[in-house]
Amino acid sequence: MNGIIHQCSHPNDVDAHYRISEEKIFIDIFNYIDHLFTKIKPKKLFFMAVDGVAPRAKMNQQRSRRFRTAKEAADAIAKAKAKGEELPKEPPFDSNCITPGTLFMKKLSLQLEYFVHKKVSEDANWRNVEVILSGHEVPGEGEHKIMEYIRTAKAQPDYNPNVRHCLYGLDADLIMLGLLSHDPHFALLREEVTFGPRKKKKGGVESQNFYLMHISLLREYLDLEFSALRDLLPFDYDLERIIDDFVLLALFIGNDFVPHLPKLHIAEGALGLMFKVYKRILPEAGGYINDGGTLDMERLELMFKELSQFEREVFENDHDDSKWFKGKRKPVLNEVDIEASKRSNGFEMTPKQREIYQQIKTFVISKDQEALHFPPDYPARDRKFIQNLAADLGIRHAIEYHEVNNEKHVYVEFNSDSEDEDDSREGVWKKYEEADIVDDSQINTEAIEKQKYEERFDKWKKDYYLTKMGLDYDDSEQMYQLVRSYIEGLQWDLVRFKDLKFELGQPFRPFEQLMGVLPEGSKTLLPIPLQDLMVNPNSPIIDFYPKDFDTDMNGKKADWEAVVKIPFIDEERLIEALKGKEHLLTKEEKKRNSFKESQRFVFDENVSGRYPSPTPGRFPEINIRCRVETYNLPVVKNVELVKGLCDGVQLGAKAMAGFPSLETIPHSGEIKKHGVNVFNSESRNETIVITLYNVYENVETKAIAQEKIGKRIFVGWPFLQEGLVSAISDSNVRYELSTQADGTTEIIEKRHKADNTEQWKRRAGKLEHEYSKKRGTIIGTVNVLVHVRMLKGLKHKDDGSLVKEYLPPDQESDYAMQTVVENVECEDARYAEQPAQPISEEFPRFTEVFFLGNVNYGCPACVVGQSKKSLAVQLAAPAHSGDDHVFGLEVANQFHKRVQYHHSYNVAKKLGISGLALSKLTSSLHVICEQHRVNLGLNLKFEAKKQKVLGYTRKAVEGGWDYSDKAIELVAEYKRKFPEFIAALESKHKDEIYRAEDFYPQDVASAKIHEIKTWLNTVEVSDLERVSLDAEQLDKEAIAEIEKRAEQFVCHENDFKKIVVKNIPRQALLKPSHAANRLQDQVFRLGDRVVHVQDSGSAPIAAKGVVIGIDNNNIDVVFDVSFISGTTLGDRCSPYRGMTVLNSSLLNLSYRQYGPKYGRQADQRAKSSEVGRAQSNMNHSRGNNATHGRGNQSHNKQVAIAPRARGAPVGGINGRGYVNGHAHPKSSADGVYNRSRPYSQQGNFSRFGNAHFHDQFSHRGGYGGSRNVPGFVPGGRGASGHNQRGNGRGGTFPNNAPHRGRGRS
Repeated sequence: MNGIIHQCSHPNDVDAHYRISEEKIFIDIFNYIDHLFTKIKPKKLFFMAVDGVAPRAKMNQQRSRRFRTAKEAADAIAKAKAKGEELPKEPPFDSNCITPGTLFMKKLSLQLEYFVHKKVSEDANWRNVEVILSGHEVPGEGEHKIMEYIRTAKAQPDYNPNVRHCLYGLDADLIMLGLLSHDPHFALLREEVTFGPRKKKKGGVESQNFYLMHISLLREYLDLEFSALRDLLPFDYDLERIIDDFVLLALFIGNDFVPHLPKLHIAEGALGLMFKVYKRILPEAGGYINDGGTLDMERLELMFKELSQFEREVFENDHDDSKWFKGKRKPVLNEVDIEASKRSNGFEMTPKQREIYQQIKTFVISKDQEALHFPPDYPARDRKFIQNLAADLGIRHAIEYHEVNNEKHVYVEFNSDSEDEDDSREGVWKKYEEADIVDDSQINTEAIEKQKYEERFDKWKKDYYLTKMGLDYDDSEQMYQLVRSYIEGLQWDLVRFKDLKFELGQPFRPFEQLMGVLPEGSKTLLPIPLQDLMVNPNSPIIDFYPKDFDTDMNGKKADWEAVVKIPFIDEERLIEALKGKEHLLTKEEKKRNSFKESQRFVFDENVSGRYPSPTPGRFPEINIRCRVETYNLPVVKNVELVKGLCDGVQLGAKAMAGFPSLETIPHSGEIKKHGVNVFNSESRNETIVITLYNVYENVETKAIAQEKIGKRIFVGWPFLQEGLVSAISDSNVRYELSTQADGTTEIIEKRHKADNTEQWKRRAGKLEHEYSKKRGTIIGTVNVLVHVRMLKGLKHKDDGSLVKEYLPPDQESDYAMQTVVENVECEDARYAEQPAQPISEEFPRFTEVFFLGNVNYGCPACVVGQSKKSLAVQLAAPAHSGDDHVFGLEVANQFHKRVQYHHSYNVAKKLGISGLALSKLTSSLHVICEQHRVNLGLNLKFEAKKQKVLGYTRKAVEGGWDYSDKAIELVAEYKRKFPEFIAALESKHKDEIYRAEDFYPQDVASAKIHEIKTWLNTVEVSDLERVSLDAEQLDKEAIAEIEKRAEQFVCHENDFKKIVVKNIPRQALLKPSHAANRLQDQVFRLGDRVVHVQDSGSAPIAAKGVVIGIDNNNIDVVFDVSFISGTTLGDRCSPYRGMTVLNSSLLNLSYRQYGPKYGRQADQRAKSSEVGRAQSNMNHSRGNNATHGRGNQSHNKQVAIAPRARGAPVGGINGRGYVNGHAHPKSSADGVYNRSRPYSQQGNFSRFGNAHFHDQFSHRGGYGGSRNVPGFVPGGRGASGHNQRGNGRGGTFPNNAPHRGRGRS
């Protein structure tokens, strides 16, 4: 939980201007928790663990962090003031308050209890889950509270060995805890890790990418890493024991409780070094080092002896520099030597080092992109010389170890990020050119060298212990106590040790911990009586709180890793000093200084009452249906904690669904350098590279096609997902199913054309490359591709059954045949098809539903009666009539008229530039300047990524791009400011990258390019929001108008009447739990009126709103009223009114797409039930031009329009018809609506775009807009044509049903 609290309270520590209210923090925490819950959907337990009082060992680290945090915050403020910046008057948030015992943490506990009560009472997903809240009042760190639960639960006799765990958190230690659970079905959840420049993210947690790390895969990789030991060990190879030792090795590199060994850095191959040493010593060790939590001292000593060799290498790298040679020079210098010494400033090189210098100088000047490697037989002094020279020049250097003989050599490589440092290197060249050359013959004999080396090495160690710890290295008693303490720390981490006695103590109380970890700068977080102990010069513990302090990097690289040099807390002195102040604490403060138990929240329909708001006036009181109990961990009686795997656990290919395994395809693993690229740069260290065995290697493509087409398979190895094979292909031919005239199907062969063959080869090569570079997997040559329609999910049919639904044929995905898995051991229960339940079981009495009838569509209802085939429901119908589904569409229509877009042809003409220049300026435009690649484009469109910038660009219907007035002005400003650049761009069209000299004379080119880049930074083009081409949004002006117009409906929200409607079929009702599987294909437009129909998630059920943004399946909605989890949607709407939700959680009220086709019979029933006359018969309508239709169209007989188009018009106002193209449901049509032009540009004219028709079905005519009803409501339908072109006048549908109305298809 603390990761969430920190993320929501101080996301930007470097900004001295950042301020946030506690209310905002609490709401963001609520939303974060709910978002994670919704992502993972726990089925059994949801355990929220806040850090309580930590163990003493961890408090040392907490103290260092909090002192550093306070200092960095003060430095940031001082820096801002020094720049003359005016800071906000209110104080910044002090993140040190996220410590048990502070007033902030007390408030947070109250808020969390309120939030959990609300979710359990109101959210269906929280009701069948055991919800545990372990607050800051419960001692122990959050992750260790959770692991204690898992350990004790695992010891219970009824424990499920295949239970699935998901642990959220940012700490890398969670990987170790997950491994130590020895439960393979364990996943870690965390935010996406990004490297390099960070782009500003709009939106809240809903826009954050999350990743799962599967411990099941990590276990298999560790098995591959150490599998070579199977044939070398004189005892049984046991992966569980290997994992225990692996965790021990990781402790040497450091964790929260024991200090790291110096100079061991993960980024520099420390883990690899540990693994190699471990593999060497284990066969002769006689057993594993970590024996179920008990350290074997003799085996551990073998490990440290091997590591001592590494310590000598560290010493050589740090201390064998040029000063080492000073004692080897001739004792007498002549005058020439003295003058040379003055010129060289005492800097010396051997002849060999002179040669090395010349090699590196030539390498740097040539800017060679290949690394320069030096032989492994170079002595330490020469390796150190290379490293020092590389550091002086600002280029990369590293030491590479060889797996076979453990030899090492040094290499350097050119750093392209430092290419602009040529001028600064002149001084370096001069220094080395003037260096003295010392002949090798002047160096002392090897024996003398070795003696002096040992003396220096001994002194180095003595200095370390003296300066770091104040210990005398020659004092054996002091060193024994140090070693014993370190072993105690390791053993305490691993539970117990037979020769070490640990006494179970008591945790610090909250105020004791606060006094132990907080600096003086955070004293206001303490009760006033205790603050005096930090500032009073006569305080008995004043020395615990230095105002200034130093840091020691102690071999680490990053500032946050440095040792903060502050005194340790003397526990006895601290407690004694606090005793004298306890009587001054208030009753509330004494309560804050105590402990309490964890709480369990359980849904209980028999509980009723009101839960008070912790923030009256902002958060409402809630009706609770939740009881709270004290929670205690499962009791371990007469059983021991389980070490290793439980009996019955399913591993490898038999693992539970959702937990990937390498074992589903035969493979091997090899440790080597491979350059895997995950974080935008290739890995430099070794990788376990997987090689797959291709079981289809000698099988003919046709044979594969005959066996697989039409069958389901699993793709995406090792993260398997189900799909349906639609075709099989190789570089020459594609096999696919074809439907014959008699309705039967057969596999047909289609040979590729020349360009298709090349395209196929590129795709196959890309798959091979992606597996190699992204996943470190060699899949071999791709000879056969399998084309798959991925499983979309389950579809809830009108009869109540659940069936699998696959993506349509035009959305197939390609996979290499050798990466396909035919069957899985454990099916995913979430996608199991289910037959229809009897209607009385599916809709028992008092089931809450939404009504899908013609009148009061989307109205909340409750089942009050049943029969075999129908139901009776009671509606909560609005008492006031009114078309609230219209106003959003009207505002959206006004928006489309106001925000004008213009085709690139007209824009280029208006700006007086060519279309090609416009295209280059508004996309990425790279120019080489001073060996750097600089992007001088406006980045308003991204053709390859299929992205646009909202409010600036969009894809044009007839091809090319459209630009808004804002985009045109931005390009015009570019042209006004830099006319020479634009002119040169016009005259020098080229596809490749430009150079600065292509635009300006050489003497000013660099300055001019930097001037353009500076201007681009001021207009902040890189911060503009990039979205998919289909995404749409209303602007703030339109959203404000929608909020204003929604107010007239809010005042009637509680004004409704109860109406009973009988003989309702099941398809006329929507259960909230069915929404996800029934509404996923729904179509939305900007301005559509919607209602939230799911009884889970952050938005309230039955809340109405208006669609203000669409991005694929994510719908931005501004709701009529505020709610606790609401957001501003990136400052676009009022606080607490906005929310991004899935399309399947909304019911579109403006464009009705679900429910039975009742006709007049339904209208009559509605009338007899006092619902009132249904407005099912729309007015006669006429659309303009040749696409008009005539006739009556019953409202309930609408058919779904083709998918929503970008910038689609609202249409249908003042009799101006807007053609809405319809394709037969079984056709693969784009639909006219997809390709239509905006209403505001076309005036009264709307035209068809392209539609692709199914062979056996005709294309239906268009609909005219309604003259009298505002908004996009279909009127009469034209006749259907029976072929793909021309007019279909007066025709009939394929079933020969007559059709009234006239139109053009």
